[in-house]
Amino acid sequence: MLVECGFATATTSEGAEYSFTPSLGRIAALGSPQEIVRLYAGLHGPSAAKDAAYILATLCDQEDPTPLIGWKDDAGDHSGLMPESEQIIIARHLMHHGIVGKAKPSNKGDGKYSDKFEAAEYIAAARVHLGLSSADAEALSMTEFQMMFEMKFPSKADGKRDVPTREQYQASMAAIEGRRNG
Repeated sequence: MLVECGFATATTSEGAEYSFTPSLGRIAALGSPQEIVRLYAGLHGPSAAKDAAYILATLCDQEDPTPLIGWKDDAGDHSGLMPESEQIIIARHLMHHGIVGKAKPSNKGDGKYSDKFEAAEYIAAARVHLGLSSADAEALSMTEFQMMFEMKFPSKADGKRDVPTREQYQASMAAIEGRRNG
């Protein structure tokens, strides 16, 4: 499980382990594209604890994370083993890697706010450009997607290419042929 790609685990004192996957498919399950952005924003406001619990429940790999994150019912609030403040921190981590990504901090994105996150577009891009199956594309976190995309389509901050232009290649080949025949 790659924490640097956004995945997280929590282990209780009894040894129970809960893992969380911020994959594009799981992020899409949080709600509509607008709801996903509202949830991420909510992690920084008065509804942070409620939004964090929902995010953790949705992104948890185990069927029942309620012993860890707690639950609410007619009898009231039932606290889980993980404090709300830690739930918020982990939910922020998961959402950041699942939506924004952080494979290349100097990425040349425009930095503009968007009120929606279209996971389906990134899944399709991973399928088309990276040759992944639908299931493999849905399993990527945004950070993994960015890392793989950068590896396949590298960009240079200075605008220079790693590969020679056609003219440079032809000139080099002519020079090599000249030395061989010379």
